[in-house]
Amino acid sequence: MSDRTRMNRPRMRLAGMLGEAWRDLITGTSHACALAVGLACLMALLAGADWLTIAAIQKQTDEYVASGGSTWIMEYNNRIDGAACDRLASLDGVQAAGAVRQTDRKMTFAALPSTGVPVMEITPGAANVFMLSTTGTGWGSGAGVQAASESSAATGAGVSAGTLAPRTSVDVAGTFTGGVLLSKEAAAPFAVSTGQTLALKDGRNVTVAGVFDWPDDGRKSGFSYAALTPVPADSEAAFNQCWVRAWPETENLESLLRLAGEGTATGTEAERPQIYKLNTSKGSVLDSTALFEMRLTVYAPWIALAAALVLGYIATRMRKLEMASALHCGVPKTALLMQIALETLVWAVAGVLLASPLLAWVWLENRGDEAAALTDTLLRVPVAAVVGVMLGACVAVLLTRESHLLKYFKNR
Repeated sequence: MSDRTRMNRPRMRLAGMLGEAWRDLITGTSHACALAVGLACLMALLAGADWLTIAAIQKQTDEYVASGGSTWIMEYNNRIDGAACDRLASLDGVQAAGAVRQTDRKMTFAALPSTGVPVMEITPGAANVFMLSTTGTGWGSGAGVQAASESSAATGAGVSAGTLAPRTSVDVAGTFTGGVLLSKEAAAPFAVSTGQTLALKDGRNVTVAGVFDWPDDGRKSGFSYAALTPVPADSEAAFNQCWVRAWPETENLESLLRLAGEGTATGTEAERPQIYKLNTSKGSVLDSTALFEMRLTVYAPWIALAAALVLGYIATRMRKLEMASALHCGVPKTALLMQIALETLVWAVAGVLLASPLLAWVWLENRGDEAAALTDTLLRVPVAAVVGVMLGACVAVLLTRESHLLKYFKNR
């Protein structure tokens, strides 16, 4: 083709290209509505499947943490430093930590003078462990904070980042001068709740700082019917156990637990510390990160990309006779490519809008960082789908030849 011919070849202006794309959309030539619905169904199906898989992993993780699977206990009779144990709460990933020791005392209420509730002494940090005893990972989003706030309000203590620290004390004679934590089973006969006062058999009163649940789900026994009275972490008497609740579980937490022990266990007569988990009924280890990375739907964006590419290619390739005719009439291929890309982008965006309620619902059902992370993961599906249909449509245009016009006409 000579230079003169190229100069005389008609050029399609931008306004003409946009007008042609608009006419194709409103007349139904591009089948935009059907394609938008089809693409929306594809995105909703893949994003929904990925969301259900992630939700199942979240549920499994919540059940594991709520059962006590991520709570470590070091048992070292009369060798636990309460203050050192409480300080373990400052480690990354540790939600609560505190020391516990058994006593020979029982708390006898005036309403049940014939039955005594076993008393155990705990540091303020351990109060958090028990108040979160059946709470999963969603505690940080508000549920656990509210429960801790209610318990703390009853004793006049402050709450910082969901921390419960009742201001209670026990004098030398074992007199209860502040609030106590009651297990759900111990509190049930009195229908008592946080902040209420109960009368003791000897005429004194005790304030209930909180009620904790201790179900029979395989966790350590001995606390389903008990009264826990917080004592100063730096008390002179040593404790028997150090409890640490962590999620995600901190590396070398078992070794760090030993820092709460006083001295070292040497010699044949010395009792060595025992470190174990509160409950292993849900498994001894749960790597939720690995479960997330190895889930079957991790390839959902790639599937969306491939399926959308095929959809975009087929939808555009069906118009090959129309496109070849346009090329024969002198429409430049670049202009045709831009026109088809614009039409494809319109119905692709419409498909995203149709599927957007699912993403909006996921965002509203979750909170904070979890909502952002989950939405970011699911957004990969519509992004991949839009890229796929655009690539498919462009490939279909590029493979269309003006010289094949007669062939397209015969095979229409």
